[in-house]
Amino acid sequence: MMRVLSALVLIPVALFAVWLGSPWFAAMLAVVVLAAGAEWRAIAVIERTGLRMQSIMVPLFVLVAGEVAGPVAGLLVLVVGLALTIGTFSATWNERNWAVVAHVHLGLAVVAMLYLRLQPGTGFDLLVFLFVMVWMSDIGGYVAGRLIGGPRLAPRISPNKTWAGAVGAVLFTLAMAALMARLAGVPSEPVLGIAFVLSLATQCGDLFESWIKRHFDVKDSGTLIPGHGGVLDRVDGLLFAAPALALIALLFGTDFILWR
Repeated sequence: MMRVLSALVLIPVALFAVWLGSPWFAAMLAVVVLAAGAEWRAIAVIERTGLRMQSIMVPLFVLVAGEVAGPVAGLLVLVVGLALTIGTFSATWNERNWAVVAHVHLGLAVVAMLYLRLQPGTGFDLLVFLFVMVWMSDIGGYVAGRLIGGPRLAPRISPNKTWAGAVGAVLFTLAMAALMARLAGVPSEPVLGIAFVLSLATQCGDLFESWIKRHFDVKDSGTLIPGHGGVLDRVDGLLFAAPALALIALLFGTDFILWR
């Protein structure tokens, strides 16, 4: 019940921020990256003062640069931030390595979502499609995994995830994508293909965070969101799916999303 109540609050807020666009969408992302950066810092036990500050500031500066000067500027700031992190010689290599992973994990997703929102005429639709596909993948995986169970998908990484849940995640995502394509009157084939990729990316993001938490023997990334744990627990799939959709849009365009 707490998970449902939290979702009922967060989903409308996220969609409203996407609809409003700049600067409100960037403000929402700022809250996410600040919280997620702090959670990464706690999970990976990044203790050196310089790296602790970078864990918060690098993703935030990537967001600011991307919002003010565009996604390319955001990528450049990310590269500079990675160089500064590697060059923090007062920290151990282990701390620096995990800080680099954290920066890439958050920074690429931020740039991807800004890039998608900036697409002329389709930015809002792209992000709504992204969010819905990620949510349906999460819901499908949870429902199928609970109802069917069966063999574990990756027992050493996430003991609760099953092959039935993985298939359910894909099927729920494809069903919603087919419904959206039908209601919009657009060809379903490209929409279904992209939905399939996004479901796989979402599940990879979930497994990646599970692996990180298992590596550091952490149950939840935080306690900020009731029923969900931390911000990273809530957006783990989105952080992988957003770069995937941005790459698809960059390579193949956004005709598949022309709902109107």
